Amino acid sequence: MTTQRETPAPARYPIRAVSKLTGIGIDTLRAWERRYGAVTPVRDGRGRMYTNEDVARLRLLRAAVEQGHGIGRIAGLSDPELRGLAAAPSSASAAPSASLDTTALTAALHAFDAAGVDRELARLAAVLRPLDLLRSVLMPVLAQVGSDWHRGQGRIAREHLMSSTVRNMLGSFLRLYAHADATRRLLFATPAGERHEIATLGAAMLAASAGFSVVYLGPDLPAREIVGSVSPAGAHVLVLGLTMASTEENTARELGTIARELPLDVELWVGGAGAEHHASVISPRGVVLADYDAYQQQLARIGGRTA
Repeated sequence: MTTQRETPAPARYPIRAVSKLTGIGIDTLRAWERRYGAVTPVRDGRGRMYTNEDVARLRLLRAAVEQGHGIGRIAGLSDPELRGLAAAPSSASAAPSASLDTTALTAALHAFDAAGVDRELARLAAVLRPLDLLRSVLMPVLAQVGSDWHRGQGRIAREHLMSSTVRNMLGSFLRLYAHADATRRLLFATPAGERHEIATLGAAMLAASAGFSVVYLGPDLPAREIVGSVSPAGAHVLVLGLTMASTEENTARELGTIARELPLDVELWVGGAGAEHHASVISPRGVVLADYDAYQQQLARIGGRTA
């Protein structure tokens, strides 16, 4: 007795339909296919077409990525292996508490051991999602080093060592997560007089990891330089960072200029410890972000994925 082999399911879904069925952005789908071979759609006169099996696999991949697994590491796994990952506890929640132990990082800072600082940051980056790395490690350690210096219990050189190392790491992440084909672009800067850039650079990294194209201008830029860069950069959102040092009258004037002259079709988001102080200037035109959670909500609103 012979058995008939099942014929493959026909490819019936265009990419826009797959995006809606899986919750994965079109730009992300294309990147997963080109860079990682996550699925191999067929092409006909209608363009890329996907099967039911493709859709099911993409859903598994998305579930694994949302648990903290990097797409580059899991794209080659079989569907049963992906189902196993999806059934397991989240890698972020299941990470041992020791992975968040920053004792070795602090010791390396106190010893001015630049290689040790690099090594510890790389270890933590390997086990944490971008948001957790930023919120649970980088910003708290920077705040502690700065606080120690202000209390006379540490050296400003340690803060500079940590800041420069973190700046280099976040810059590397921006290059790693770069999306040349993303359809939405965010531009990041801090206004004139605001020289603290790490939190803003971290926000840029989160946007890149969420699937957006990012232009990072850096700190301490005059208002008209910032506004004048928006249209040439093709930015849909301008994101500014402010610390508590940005409470002086000059910052209010700079923000007022940006709020008045920013093109109406470009959103304005302002975050950081000093943003609330200038809410009366920002709110009529833009959004005041209380923390990274509020920022993540805005990224999700405009089509980003979880960082």
